[in-house]
Amino acid sequence: MSEITIVPMTADNFDEAKNMMERSFATTMEDLPKNGDADDHAQELPSIDGILEKPEETPLLFYRDGKMVGGAVLIINGDNNNILTLLFIDSKLLDKGIGYNAWLEIEKRYPHTKTWTTETPPCLMRNIHFYVDKCGFHIIRVKDPKNEEAMFVFQKTMM
Repeated sequence: MSEITIVPMTADNFDEAKNMMERSFATTMEDLPKNGDADDHAQELPSIDGILEKPEETPLLFYRDGKMVGGAVLIINGDNNNILTLLFIDSKLLDKGIGYNAWLEIEKRYPHTKTWTTETPPCLMRNIHFYVDKCGFHIIRVKDPKNEEAMFVFQKTMM
């Protein structure tokens, strides 16, 4: 597999990234359970609108062979306990190792990180497998366990 290159998201590549992220998350939403009127999860899709104006967030894109293949949004904290708020891969390129290789590049890019934290819904087994079995995260708690919008919170200790 070709190497993954990480570049900052900019105004020039934002629209392409937004479209790719929306397609990626729409594919993921197909895995969510259907509850009556909740058949349409479109309103639940994450958004990166305004991300370029948020100095606390670091939006990055992944390229392979000169083509955008995904992206991530990070929060890099002064105490090196960092947060992965969003990770997406082109929905046409899932299960090809791109997400894992992109994650390894993120880890290399931020070598002083003590911990990485992220979260995902319990019903998204593909995400859980990716974070736990591939990337080495551990589930540390369930956020809002009695709510139907509960989230697994994952953490990976680096140091």
